[in-house]
Amino acid sequence: MLRKSLLVVPCLSLAVLFSSPAQAEIKPILTFGLELGGEELVPESMGDVNAGGGYTFGAGLSFSAVDSSLSLRAMIHYLFKIVEYTNLDGEASFDAFPIELGLFNSWEKHEIGAGLSYHLNPSQELEITNSYSYTVDFEDASGLFLQYNYIFSPTSASSNGNNTYVGIKYTAMDYGSIDASSLGIYLGTRF
Repeated sequence: MLRKSLLVVPCLSLAVLFSSPAQAEIKPILTFGLELGGEELVPESMGDVNAGGGYTFGAGLSFSAVDSSLSLRAMIHYLFKIVEYTNLDGEASFDAFPIELGLFNSWEKHEIGAGLSYHLNPSQELEITNSYSYTVDFEDASGLFLQYNYIFSPTSASSNGNNTYVGIKYTAMDYGSIDASSLGIYLGTRF
């Protein structure tokens, strides 16, 4: 039921965004950030590897009608975390490919947005040299996100012009029975 209702959001967003005959702007976006994730995947004594947490790099596109405060954004990220253990000669890691589709509204130096998040190929690995190794591949998972951005350098050419921002994002996500929700801080630019 939730997945079916989540599919309605992008369709309604596109309809609202492009309901006027105005010309559309398409702008690339680049981001990087840090996500503080959900449940620990590796015991605390060995390091901090959490589901949904780590460093992230992303790229995507922003679609908006000219002079509109609304924009639809499609992003793909690479989320990863690696912890090396010198005393055990090994490492633990987590990675996933989050894909996001969200509707954002901007005013002055502020933006707020919400949308869908889909994590492709979430995976955890633990390897201790010459003694122990395992990999857990989680099922692809869907969830929701809410994001606030403070824009440092807005342009006046249009309400969705070039800008650099710092953002805070909450993602509600589960990998089956494991909580992968996260709170992240991002630095991004749209040009």
